Amino acid sequence: MLTEEHEWAAVMTYPQAERLAASTLQSLGIEVYLPLMPGRDRRFKKEQMPEKPMFPCYLFAKINKREVYMTRTARGVFGLVTSNHSVCVVPQRDIDNVRVFEASQRKVFIHDTSKLTKGALATITNGEFAGMQGRLIRGCKDGNFAVSIEVMNVSFVVHIRRDELAPANTPEDNKGIWEK
Repeated sequence: MLTEEHEWAAVMTYPQAERLAASTLQSLGIEVYLPLMPGRDRRFKKEQMPEKPMFPCYLFAKINKREVYMTRTARGVFGLVTSNHSVCVVPQRDIDNVRVFEASQRKVFIHDTSKLTKGALATITNGEFAGMQGRLIRGCKDGNFAVSIEVMNVSFVVHIRRDELAPANTPEDNKGIWEK
Protein backbone atom coordinates (compact mmCIF):
# COMPACT_ATOMS: atom_id res chain seq x y z
CA MET A 1 0.00 0.00 0.00
CA LEU A 2 1.37 3.39 -0.98
CA THR A 3 2.05 6.07 1.64
CA GLU A 4 3.22 9.70 1.57
CA GLU A 5 6.74 8.43 0.77
CA HIS A 6 7.68 7.80 -2.86
CA GLU A 7 7.77 4.04 -3.49
CA TRP A 8 8.02 1.87 -6.59
CA ALA A 9 4.77 0.67 -8.14
CA ALA A 10 4.24 -1.58 -11.15
CA VAL A 11 2.43 0.25 -13.94
CA MET A 12 0.50 -1.68 -16.59
CA THR A 13 0.63 -0.16 -20.07
CA TYR A 14 -1.30 -0.75 -23.23
CA PRO A 15 0.43 -3.23 -25.59
CA GLN A 16 3.61 -1.75 -27.09
CA ALA A 17 3.00 1.56 -25.27
CA GLU A 18 5.71 1.17 -22.62
CA ARG A 19 7.89 3.98 -24.04
CA LEU A 20 4.91 6.31 -24.52
CA ALA A 21 3.78 5.75 -20.92
CA ALA A 22 7.34 6.20 -19.62
CA SER A 23 7.87 9.50 -21.43
CA THR A 24 4.43 10.79 -20.38
CA LEU A 25 5.07 9.95 -16.72
CA GLN A 26 8.55 11.50 -16.87
CA SER A 27 7.09 14.70 -18.33
CA LEU A 28 4.82 14.81 -15.27
CA GLY A 29 7.88 14.70 -13.02
CA ILE A 30 7.54 11.05 -12.01
CA GLU A 31 10.65 8.87 -11.75
CA VAL A 32 10.24 5.94 -14.16
CA TYR A 33 12.18 2.72 -14.66
CA LEU A 34 11.57 0.81 -17.90
CA PRO A 35 13.91 -2.22 -17.90
CA LEU A 36 15.06 -3.10 -21.42
CA MET A 37 16.82 -6.09 -22.94
CA PRO A 38 18.15 -6.88 -26.42
CA GLY A 39 15.28 -7.55 -28.79
CA ARG A 40 14.91 -10.17 -31.45
CA ASP A 41 13.70 -8.89 -34.76
CA ARG A 42 14.58 -10.62 -38.01
CA ARG A 43 14.27 -7.33 -39.89
CA PHE A 44 17.38 -5.92 -38.22
CA LYS A 45 21.00 -6.95 -38.50
CA LYS A 46 22.52 -8.25 -35.26
CA GLU A 47 24.33 -4.97 -34.51
CA GLN A 48 21.09 -3.00 -35.07
CA MET A 49 18.79 -5.10 -32.91
CA PRO A 50 16.40 -2.82 -31.00
CA GLU A 51 15.90 -3.11 -27.27
CA LYS A 52 12.58 -4.42 -26.04
CA PRO A 53 10.93 -4.13 -22.64
CA MET A 54 12.03 -6.82 -20.20
CA PHE A 55 8.45 -7.01 -18.90
CA PRO A 56 6.07 -6.39 -21.84
CA CYS A 57 3.20 -4.06 -20.90
CA TYR A 58 4.83 -3.08 -17.59
CA LEU A 59 7.15 -0.43 -16.21
CA PHE A 60 7.89 0.89 -12.73
CA ALA A 61 7.09 4.34 -11.36
CA LYS A 62 8.23 5.85 -8.07
CA ILE A 63 5.08 7.50 -6.74
CA ASN A 64 3.25 8.34 -3.53
CA LYS A 65 -0.46 8.03 -2.78
CA ARG A 66 -1.17 11.57 -4.05
CA GLU A 67 0.22 10.71 -7.50
CA VAL A 68 -1.89 7.59 -8.09
CA TYR A 69 -4.61 9.33 -10.13
CA MET A 70 -2.09 11.26 -12.24
CA THR A 71 -0.23 8.00 -12.94
CA ARG A 72 -3.36 5.99 -13.78
CA THR A 73 -4.62 8.58 -16.27
CA ALA A 74 -1.33 9.23 -18.10
CA ARG A 75 -1.17 8.48 -21.84
CA GLY A 76 -0.19 4.87 -22.51
CA VAL A 77 -1.03 3.70 -18.99
CA PHE A 78 -3.68 1.01 -18.59
CA GLY A 79 -3.57 0.96 -14.78
CA LEU A 80 -1.57 0.09 -11.69
CA VAL A 81 -1.00 -3.36 -10.21
CA THR A 82 -3.27 -3.64 -7.17
CA SER A 83 -4.29 -6.12 -4.52
CA ASN A 84 -7.56 -5.64 -2.59
CA HIS A 85 -7.97 -2.23 -4.24
CA SER A 86 -4.58 -1.00 -2.94
CA VAL A 87 -1.60 -0.22 -5.15
CA CYS A 88 1.10 -2.85 -4.65
CA VAL A 89 4.53 -1.58 -3.64
CA VAL A 90 7.53 -3.13 -5.38
CA PRO A 91 10.43 -3.49 -2.91
CA GLN A 92 13.60 -1.53 -3.75
CA ARG A 93 15.57 -4.81 -3.58
CA ASP A 94 13.52 -6.21 -6.49
CA ILE A 95 14.15 -3.07 -8.54
CA ASP A 96 17.89 -3.35 -7.74
CA ASN A 97 17.92 -7.03 -8.80
CA VAL A 98 16.21 -6.21 -12.11
CA ARG A 99 18.83 -3.48 -12.71
CA VAL A 100 21.59 -6.08 -12.21
CA PHE A 101 20.03 -8.30 -14.89
CA GLU A 102 19.55 -5.36 -17.24
CA ALA A 103 23.19 -4.26 -16.85
CA SER A 104 24.62 -7.76 -17.17
CA GLN A 105 26.67 -8.58 -20.23
CA ARG A 106 25.63 -12.23 -19.97
CA LYS A 107 22.94 -13.67 -22.15
CA VAL A 108 19.74 -13.62 -20.09
CA PHE A 109 16.55 -15.52 -20.90
CA ILE A 110 13.20 -15.01 -19.23
CA HIS A 111 11.04 -18.07 -18.59
CA ASP A 112 7.71 -18.65 -16.89
CA THR A 113 8.66 -20.20 -13.54
CA SER A 114 5.87 -22.78 -13.71
CA LYS A 115 7.51 -24.39 -16.78
CA LEU A 116 10.95 -24.92 -15.19
CA THR A 117 12.25 -28.19 -13.79
CA LYS A 118 13.13 -27.89 -10.13
CA GLY A 119 16.72 -28.57 -9.08
CA ALA A 120 19.17 -27.72 -6.35
CA LEU A 121 19.12 -24.33 -4.68
CA ALA A 122 22.47 -22.59 -5.24
CA THR A 123 24.13 -19.36 -4.19
CA ILE A 124 26.13 -17.45 -6.79
CA THR A 125 29.50 -16.56 -5.28
CA ASN A 126 31.21 -14.37 -7.92
CA GLY A 127 30.37 -11.89 -10.64
CA GLU A 128 27.55 -9.40 -10.99
CA PHE A 129 25.01 -11.87 -9.55
CA ALA A 130 27.07 -12.62 -6.40
CA GLY A 131 24.85 -13.21 -3.38
CA MET A 132 21.75 -14.10 -5.38
CA GLN A 133 20.21 -17.54 -5.05
CA GLY A 134 18.64 -19.61 -7.78
CA ARG A 135 17.70 -23.12 -8.84
CA LEU A 136 19.97 -25.19 -11.05
CA ILE A 137 18.05 -25.96 -14.20
CA ARG A 138 20.55 -28.01 -16.16
CA GLY A 139 24.17 -28.43 -17.05
CA CYS A 140 25.28 -26.93 -20.34
CA LYS A 141 27.63 -28.33 -22.97
CA ASP A 142 30.24 -25.67 -22.15
CA GLY A 143 30.45 -26.78 -18.48
CA ASN A 144 28.28 -23.95 -17.18
CA PHE A 145 24.98 -24.34 -15.37
CA ALA A 146 21.71 -22.74 -16.32
CA VAL A 147 20.47 -21.12 -13.11
CA SER A 148 16.96 -19.79 -12.61
CA ILE A 149 16.84 -16.68 -10.40
CA GLU A 150 13.37 -15.51 -9.49
CA VAL A 151 12.64 -11.79 -9.19
CA MET A 152 9.06 -10.54 -8.84
CA ASN A 153 7.58 -13.92 -9.86
CA VAL A 154 9.57 -13.97 -13.11
CA SER A 155 12.42 -16.38 -13.60
CA PHE A 156 15.61 -15.07 -15.18
CA VAL A 157 17.83 -17.86 -16.48
CA VAL A 158 21.55 -17.14 -16.68
CA HIS A 159 24.51 -19.36 -17.47
CA ILE A 160 26.95 -19.48 -14.54
CA ARG A 161 30.31 -21.26 -14.29
CA ARG A 162 30.39 -24.13 -11.80
CA ASP A 163 33.18 -22.44 -9.82
CA GLU A 164 30.88 -19.43 -9.26
CA LEU A 165 28.24 -21.59 -7.53
CA ALA A 166 27.93 -22.96 -4.01
CA PRO A 167 25.17 -25.05 -2.43
CA ALA A 168 22.63 -22.96 -0.53
CA ASN A 169 22.43 -23.41 3.22
CA THR A 170 19.31 -25.57 2.98
CA PRO A 171 20.46 -29.21 2.81
CA GLU A 172 16.93 -30.60 2.38
CA ASP A 173 16.68 -28.75 -0.96
CA ASN A 174 19.99 -30.17 -2.17
CA LYS A 175 19.97 -33.85 -1.16
CA GLY A 176 22.24 -35.79 -3.49
CA ILE A 177 22.54 -33.00 -6.06
CA TRP A 178 25.99 -31.66 -5.20
CA GLU A 179 27.81 -35.01 -4.85
CA LYS A 180 30.00 -35.98 -7.76
